[in-house]
Amino acid sequence: MGFFSNLLHQSQSVACVLPETHPVIRQISDAVGFDVVGAEGYSSSLVPAINSAAEYFDAQIGTIPGPLDISAAHYTHHPLVHALFSARQDIAHGIGRSVDVRQPLAFLAGAEQPESFALLGVRQQKDQASDSPKQGFCEHTLRSLAATEAGARQGLRTAALTRLVKRFSEHIDLLRKKGQLPRDAWNIENRDLQSAEGDKGKLVLASEELQADKLMRGLVAWLQRPTEQLQVRAGNKADAAQADPVESMSQLLCHDRRRWTVCMVRFPTAEGVAAVQNEARQYRYIRI
Repeated sequence: MGFFSNLLHQSQSVACVLPETHPVIRQISDAVGFDVVGAEGYSSSLVPAINSAAEYFDAQIGTIPGPLDISAAHYTHHPLVHALFSARQDIAHGIGRSVDVRQPLAFLAGAEQPESFALLGVRQQKDQASDSPKQGFCEHTLRSLAATEAGARQGLRTAALTRLVKRFSEHIDLLRKKGQLPRDAWNIENRDLQSAEGDKGKLVLASEELQADKLMRGLVAWLQRPTEQLQVRAGNKADAAQADPVESMSQLLCHDRRRWTVCMVRFPTAEGVAAVQNEARQYRYIRI
């Protein structure tokens, strides 16, 4: 029984008993080759690594607060919504200008889903003269839309897993294309690179390093370090009546180098469709 069959028949309660068409599985197959992941015995090491990474991402994403209702009707009634959006129209702009909104929103509208759920990210405004933070937020951006809160969080997990595997794929593709790399530039084991004196000037060769067993061990090593892909720093849990409500939101650290303050949100699907229709283009995004 090969890798995909084993993965589909795992009895453990893994966040990821993933179908063969799942983007994470497709990414793994593209990275190391179907023959490698389909070989006998590889699932015994790869499946636990996938599950461990998925469980880590689930735990991190589970700490993101929300969902916060950002419908236009709640703008003046909820202190956090009012603090995040300086004007009511900023809600529609945030939805309508987000790159990852149009396609899933059209699907949800077609399926007659009354509500949509997503991750909302905002950035602290800065004084243009001094580059120091000032009151208010900008670049309101949504991603990972779904019909339920659980679906939106699962979408974030899938994005994080897929990006982690893609980073591994990009790393080994560099050696594939060049044929050789300086040893201190090769990090298939995803370790903290510390160049040894004896490694200076030495090369690693694609013909030696891209063997099936080394690729599988390397992929497992990358999956075992998911903290480098995504971290969520929890907000202040103090009584909202005694603290700035924005302090309850989380900080998202991920592939995107910009600093995002985040929470899960919900809004009427019809409002989202109208927001997209009123924008000429979508250009805001959050890289997970």
